[in-house]
Amino acid sequence: MEYRHLTRPRNFTPLFRSLLIGSVLALTGCEPPSSESSLPASAEQTAEVDPGLSLARKLDEEAPQWLMERDVPSLSVACIRNGRVQWTRIYGVQAQGIPATTQTLYNVASLAKPISAEVILRLASAGRLSLDEPLSDHWIDPDIENDPQHKELTLRLALSHQTGFRNWRYQTEGVLRFDTDPGTQFGYSGEGYEYALRFTERKLESDWASLAREYLFVPTGMTNTAYTAQIWFADRIAMPYASGEGYLEPSTQESPSAADDLYTTIGDYAAFLVSVMNDEGLSAEIAEQRDSVQVINPGPTADCDAGQVTYCPQRAGMGLGWEILEFSDEKVLLHTGGDAGEQTMAFYFAARRDGAVLFTNGNNGLQVMIPAIALLFEGTDLADFAMSKR
Repeated sequence: MEYRHLTRPRNFTPLFRSLLIGSVLALTGCEPPSSESSLPASAEQTAEVDPGLSLARKLDEEAPQWLMERDVPSLSVACIRNGRVQWTRIYGVQAQGIPATTQTLYNVASLAKPISAEVILRLASAGRLSLDEPLSDHWIDPDIENDPQHKELTLRLALSHQTGFRNWRYQTEGVLRFDTDPGTQFGYSGEGYEYALRFTERKLESDWASLAREYLFVPTGMTNTAYTAQIWFADRIAMPYASGEGYLEPSTQESPSAADDLYTTIGDYAAFLVSVMNDEGLSAEIAEQRDSVQVINPGPTADCDAGQVTYCPQRAGMGLGWEILEFSDEKVLLHTGGDAGEQTMAFYFAARRDGAVLFTNGNNGLQVMIPAIALLFEGTDLADFAMSKR
């Protein structure tokens, strides 16, 4: 994928600093706070008894500085407590001189995968398809039609990254082929999600965008989310930004990708995450399967010594659409997204249904999101584990 530079990088000017501070938005029915106060007076008083708003106030104080230090244009955060969005904050700019707002559209990159997985899981819950039926009954990629292993592929294997495909076929000389035997080990693969999309469209004789709208976007109220470029994208995109290079041309798809390049707002993705936490649209059986480890992923724990580092997960793996980290006292479901000039993340603690969505439009975005997680969830193994990866 090629990107074109739109502007050269600029130092953070006083104007840019004022935009960083002045574009903080609190979705509490209040006006945007001034640079002198990160919360309206009434909210400051409430923060004294509401720890959630107290954390929001701390984030207001810290986030603008993080953005400047890490050369990241914007950060959007939705904080979720007990299965409900508690507050949302927006910092910085979506493009040079244009403040980010709740209407800013971010390319969430691989955060498209949990959404695509949820569409399929809702279809399965409605009895329209099965997670374990052979994909070859309705779709066989021409590249692997002569390999009998294609008969082993299922939606379950695709959603848990066990197809045996590499991430993208350009990594195998532009030809889709099996790198490992299906169902034998974890192997992160966008191609697996694309395969699932093609199967679903052909089995149900419907286009993916229509299925996503009917089964997820409309029921969840996601009115600002799309897999492909739309007229209403105009002047709303958070332009991807590469430190040392400047703003880059945003990438969009002409046809939906189940794995990448989904555009959405912080509010829409937060509504989606709440829906996931509350198991909306899923049967109890499929919700339990989604949230259970389907395959072990040794990557997250590779550098851990469980005997010496208490915050390391005891087990890490993939569920159906989500990575799962099992710490000593709690389970976390999460996913990240990253393309050129874009870094995003969403996660939640399964038992207590607390979580967050974090979007940035900078290639250094992870360096901003990690301290935000540490601030919002201080004292948790997840926060300590994230800080160890910084």
